[in-house]
Amino acid sequence: MSSNIKINRICEFCKNEFTARTTKTLYCSLKCSSRAYKARTRKSKIEESNRQTEIAKKPDLEIAKTKDFISIKQAGLLYGISRRTIYRIISRGELDIAKFGTRTVIRRSDMDGFFTIPLQESMLRPVQEFPGLEQCYTITQIQQKFSISPGALYMLIQRNGIVKYAVGKFNYVARSEKRYRYYI
Repeated sequence: MSSNIKINRICEFCKNEFTARTTKTLYCSLKCSSRAYKARTRKSKIEESNRQTEIAKKPDLEIAKTKDFISIKQAGLLYGISRRTIYRIISRGELDIAKFGTRTVIRRSDMDGFFTIPLQESMLRPVQEFPGLEQCYTITQIQQKFSISPGALYMLIQRNGIVKYAVGKFNYVARSEKRYRYYI
């Protein structure tokens, strides 16, 4: 089926301008279409070969990803930590193990659970809106007003969960006289 429309396009393969007769045409000729197909096929074969090479380099890692129980060595490869570190975690009682003769195995789900970061209460709190510059102190103003060192101030801010606002190169804290007097 032919159409009477003529659209100026640029060939995806040779980058030359051509007149297309449909809106879906990508290549200027059958020759460019064939060459683009061959280039895509060649690229996918190279990527598959590279993937197979990576698997061949680290066969234990691919095996460990599919198993429910893994050895200490496989756990080290999978999580990027040393065997000694895993043994220290086990000796502290933070991971359960199973022994088969001299072989030690770990449940992969236990390792996943050990390395997940629990959500803290501070992460679950909604973000507070910036009250505006006139309603805030800079860190320097708080230090001067209450005669406190920068390290102690940052420690108090962090320990008590006081919200800091970064605007440009300055850090601001909302003004609340009673709140600071209580902490300092």
